Amino acid sequence: MNRLSLCLGLLAPMGFLWACTGDDDVYRPDDAGAFDASTTDQSSPPPPDGGDPTGLACGDAGGAPPRVLLLQGNPTKSELAAVNLTTNAVDGRLAFEGAYGTTSSLGTDPYLLGGESDLVIRLDAREPWKSVATWNIRGDDALPDGDTNANPVAVVQTACNKAYVLRYNRDRIAVIDPSDATGGSPTKYIDLAPLKQAGDPNMLEMTSAVYVPAKKRVYVLLGNIDFTNYVQVDNFPYLLCTDLVPSIIAIDVETDEVVSLGGTAPGGGIALEGYNPPLGSPLVYDAAFDRLLVLQAGCNAALGDGSPGEMTRRRVEQVDLATGAVKTLLSLDDKSFPSSLAFASGEHAAIAFGFEGYHWDPRETTLGPVIEGGIDLVARDGRGGFLGTHQPYYADGGAGPLRVLSVPTTDAGPTVIVQDPFSKPGGYVAAIEAWPHP
Repeated sequence: MNRLSLCLGLLAPMGFLWACTGDDDVYRPDDAGAFDASTTDQSSPPPPDGGDPTGLACGDAGGAPPRVLLLQGNPTKSELAAVNLTTNAVDGRLAFEGAYGTTSSLGTDPYLLGGESDLVIRLDAREPWKSVATWNIRGDDALPDGDTNANPVAVVQTACNKAYVLRYNRDRIAVIDPSDATGGSPTKYIDLAPLKQAGDPNMLEMTSAVYVPAKKRVYVLLGNIDFTNYVQVDNFPYLLCTDLVPSIIAIDVETDEVVSLGGTAPGGGIALEGYNPPLGSPLVYDAAFDRLLVLQAGCNAALGDGSPGEMTRRRVEQVDLATGAVKTLLSLDDKSFPSSLAFASGEHAAIAFGFEGYHWDPRETTLGPVIEGGIDLVARDGRGGFLGTHQPYYADGGAGPLRVLSVPTTDAGPTVIVQDPFSKPGGYVAAIEAWPHP
């Protein structure tokens, strides 16, 4: 997947191609130490009480305040900011090379992922702006005409010594040992290439994943997007629909083998009906109903002359894990590009569409009230509500202050937690996540 493809997957239907600047290959494997935290103490913290002094124990966030982790993408140097939700102040920052990246905290530890550098950094659970260990997951499995960077997009930690790293530009999952203080390289890879659908000229586009301990399975969302099938109209790229479909596959964490879910997709995966799941929006597991929720950004139907037609297959889908049945919960064809879905409970969710956002009751087939003042990205806060960011743009092209928001599920509007949390202006907010993980 090239950089244009990344933008198509993330932002192109919104026209936000400012995310597509920067070189494709900034970090080399020997750049592993090129991170710069804006704190005075750069030493690695000791393991939690009872931890093995020869290795890293599982993260222990005990006693730490709730925080929101924000990531700013920037063509020159990107930055992580950790905002304290008790004091409404920035506790620390971590700068890194590369134009984009994300955070991923689906386990006992928080991680920072360098999208261009291919570095996966385990962060300190109590002070998540400090690096504890670093792995380079680029590997040697790039396609001859593909991107050199693997673009890690999620880390799913299933044990103190095991985590799965999804790589958007590759067809293999990297497996790392989070307890290895030396970091280094993955311990193994899980090859998903046999799951590629007929006619797919790209990668599988591993987009997000979730671990369900009771089932001992990691569920992985494969985008299966044909990024070669787009057209330019007035310098604007439109992704056209194909017969390819996203799918959900499952990995047994005891064997690291793909296990069939009884579906019609390769490997017994469950074939979905939408298209183009956006990066940055997590796969949601709703334990109360034993279901997965998937946000799909959709595609444009191709007209007879090859030009783009109406938007279609933009929706939120439900996958019933007991039966494998797929159901559209919410059609979004009349909305702009959806950037993120946040699920707080069976009654409260929220969806952001670039500059606007809406509350949504997952029991309903229509969106709820608009989130006052606008919102660009949204995430659950683990306390019953949501977190978000919003930066207004004025008629003269100027940008207002970047606001980090607390969004309740009630009729009350958002409140501002902090403004302009990053050390430098410019760039864009690429990720938002609550830590400790809700």
